[in-house]
Amino acid sequence: MKHWMARRMIPALAIAGLAAQPVAARDVTPAAAKLDAAMERWMPDIVRAEKIGGIGIAVIRDGRLIWSGHYGEQAPGVPTSADTAFNTASIAKTVTAETLLALAAARRIDLDEPIAGYVRSPGLDGDPRYKLLTTRILLSHRSGLRNWADDYPDGRLAFDWEPGTRYRYSGAGIELAARYAQARTGMTLRALAAETVLRPWGIAHMAVGELPDWTAGRLALPMGADGRFLDLASLYPGLREGTGLGAAYDLIATTGAYGAFLERLIAASRPGSRPESGTRDIREKIVTPLAGDARYGCEPRFTRRCPDRYGYAFGWQVQRYGRHTVLQHTGNDEGETDLVYFSPDRRTGAAIFVNGANGWVPIVRALEIIGDEPELAGYYRGLVEKLLQRRLEALPRKAGAGRGSPG
Repeated sequence: MKHWMARRMIPALAIAGLAAQPVAARDVTPAAAKLDAAMERWMPDIVRAEKIGGIGIAVIRDGRLIWSGHYGEQAPGVPTSADTAFNTASIAKTVTAETLLALAAARRIDLDEPIAGYVRSPGLDGDPRYKLLTTRILLSHRSGLRNWADDYPDGRLAFDWEPGTRYRYSGAGIELAARYAQARTGMTLRALAAETVLRPWGIAHMAVGELPDWTAGRLALPMGADGRFLDLASLYPGLREGTGLGAAYDLIATTGAYGAFLERLIAASRPGSRPESGTRDIREKIVTPLAGDARYGCEPRFTRRCPDRYGYAFGWQVQRYGRHTVLQHTGNDEGETDLVYFSPDRRTGAAIFVNGANGWVPIVRALEIIGDEPELAGYYRGLVEKLLQRRLEALPRKAGAGRGSPG
């Protein structure tokens, strides 16, 4: 990499060009300044050491975006900034979930209606089990399908077990649910997301499965594990052509835009909030436990405190620690690694976007430095140690800039 520089904090008042006005025009608080100093101490070296392109972070406290920081490069010689548009991979599933919840609340779709009457799927619709698939089952990853068709020897989706009985993460299942919503409403998912979520919530600079004009010159290029930038167009031709569905991957967003999305989710999660009061239970109720899962299962030998309960609800992975709840989702594709989370009870949250395949250690370190969710930081540090077989020593206590300490 010929050129590298860290971009210092961009407090909420300096996030230029975002239509999500709830995050604008605020003073730099002592908490934001403390967080900025901690990130400046650690993050530039982490970006270099882990061979990632760049990282963008937006932090929510008390239900409001208080700080945004960007480090590294979005492309060779181009530093990341508040304007950088990240491809957030599977974070797309969170916007799909909220879109489908809004449609269900408006009675435009039925979460428990079989999709078979609306969606054809070669290789599946001839199987009687296809009639069991519903949006609720698909969004909680209980479809009985593998992630994608290319995970099968013949390249065709097939059931490994009966829908609704067991967990398996499936992007193809999310796409089936989105196709059902499209058939039921006669609109594209992109149009539905704009109509039900993005426009009503005042969120610009977020795009579902396409590259609008505003992304020109702002895209974060993916970076491979070898530290070399990759070409976005060759990796994701459907994204540039605008032909992708965008339900399970290819959500393009700035950190500020996703931060505004989290602000609205936290506000909607307050007891008695409207019109979201009927959807909070669906969003937060764990229906697909992950304890014991080979990948996401928490093991005490790696993690100081495992969640009391954790698993998938509707599109989100939910963790419970006593009376404390965290909803989160990850994104991981060739050259991209991402994590988003929010807590309804603590009213905290963050969006952490990395254009780099080696993003998990930087994400864990960002969680530790933020310091608001030590349990979540400990959980992901444990996963890094278990799955990547890499020992991570906790950062010194003074690294944390939040209300907790590294878990």
